[in-house]
Amino acid sequence: MTLSLSAQKKPEKTPEQKAKSKTTEMVQLLKLNPEQEQKIYEINLKAYQSIEKYEAKKPGKALKKKQKDIVQSMREKEFQKILTPAQFQTYQKAEKEEDIRKDKEKAEKKRKKRKRKNESQGRQKI
Repeated sequence: MTLSLSAQKKPEKTPEQKAKSKTTEMVQLLKLNPEQEQKIYEINLKAYQSIEKYEAKKPGKALKKKQKDIVQSMREKEFQKILTPAQFQTYQKAEKEEDIRKDKEKAEKKRKKRKRKNESQGRQKI
């Protein structure tokens, strides 16, 4: 079972691919003009490159999360300079919704993992 799951992992995207993808999402959501789009791409690229460079050091989970939070905070400050107040508010709302969705996914994965573990322990007792 473990082999089939690991074989299904998506290949890791480059910082450039991540920045392009995130910027495209933001263009659609926030109706960015070309000048905003270019600036947002540059901020996203810088952020993803920073995260990749830090992750190459193989930090622990807590440090990794802290670094991502720092980068995200810096990125948001830059976004606030570029976006209109309405665009920034829409962006923040979308980010909160995304965080909620991710938290739900993590909780569901943990629940399924516990269920599988309990089922396998139950089989071992038989």
